[in-house]
Amino acid sequence: MKILIGCPIYRRHWILNSWIAAIKSQSYRQTDLGFVFEVAPDDFDTLNILNTWKKYDSASFYFEIKVRDDINHFEHLPNGRNWTISKYENMVNLRNSLLSTVRKIEPDYYFSLDSDILIQNPNTIELLVSHCKEGADAVSPLMFMTPTNDLYPSVMSWCGDGTNRAMRFRRYPLGTYFQSDVIMAAKMMTKEVYSNINYSVHEQGEDVGWSYSCKEKGYRLFSASYIYAPHIMSQEMFNEFLVSGDNRLDNYNINYTI
Repeated sequence: MKILIGCPIYRRHWILNSWIAAIKSQSYRQTDLGFVFEVAPDDFDTLNILNTWKKYDSASFYFEIKVRDDINHFEHLPNGRNWTISKYENMVNLRNSLLSTVRKIEPDYYFSLDSDILIQNPNTIELLVSHCKEGADAVSPLMFMTPTNDLYPSVMSWCGDGTNRAMRFRRYPLGTYFQSDVIMAAKMMTKEVYSNINYSVHEQGEDVGWSYSCKEKGYRLFSASYIYAPHIMSQEMFNEFLVSGDNRLDNYNINYTI
């Protein structure tokens, strides 16, 4: 089963080697993994790491670095992520451009994996694929969307007020496998989903827009929240993580491996 892994990436050189190492440590056969990235022409540090990886990588079935000089790229600053509609529009453009490549290559699955997500459990890819084989249309591991606390997991629920807005309920069965209205940041998609669902602009982010399009098509999304993938939101957070790890897992039955 071939899997294409992809993401837009900008100035993530400080974590990129660890991101790559986590993928290389996966139990999934490396020759069945391919990669596609959307990068900025002025991001020399990131480009250097990706080009070096591509040069010496003999295992991947596909490897493409798409340099986009026709769109603004922006960096996530350590003091906060100031999302605007115009930034969401850019992200939608980049993610749908990635989808166009995926549809051309036609892998069995597409793993949209943001460049600040570390899949440190070595069975992450294998487990997500197994859930897709068992009937999930798309499935995600657990991440938290803030640097501290566990109030904002990487799942949301539709408000049920006739709109496409989503919210978080305080109690999700974290540590288990459950169906979710919205998943984000790291999503394993079946061919059926990546072939038919585009990202779209949404005031709460393109992942919410994507999830709503899945809802309209009747696709079922799941959170494999017993698999944890640290979401490292800044270089400062990464430095702290290397020293102290992540202590947000103590209250959950989460399969977390360093």
